[in-house]
Amino acid sequence: MNPADFLPVLAQVSPKLFDELGVAGAILLTMAGLGLHVYRANHRMTVEERVKDSRMTEAEARRQMKFYALCAPVVSLLGVGLLALALYDMAQ
Repeated sequence: MNPADFLPVLAQVSPKLFDELGVAGAILLTMAGLGLHVYRANHRMTVEERVKDSRMTEAEARRQMKFYALCAPVVSLLGVGLLALALYDMAQ
């Protein structure tokens, strides 16, 4: 099947559907960021227990904690930014 066969189908889809999908995607991204924020404290305790039990090195524990410290705010801010952009676009 040729990808060009899908172009007439995409032309029939209303722009409102794409706006709504953008809002839904932005909300899911924001929720994923909030989930990372909530799970961060629990993950930190789990990592500390693994280091204490010698099942994980301190370097790996630092890497995992750094991942949550960096990704949680980035994903949240990206989701909120995309949501604001999508809502602004829908308001136009």
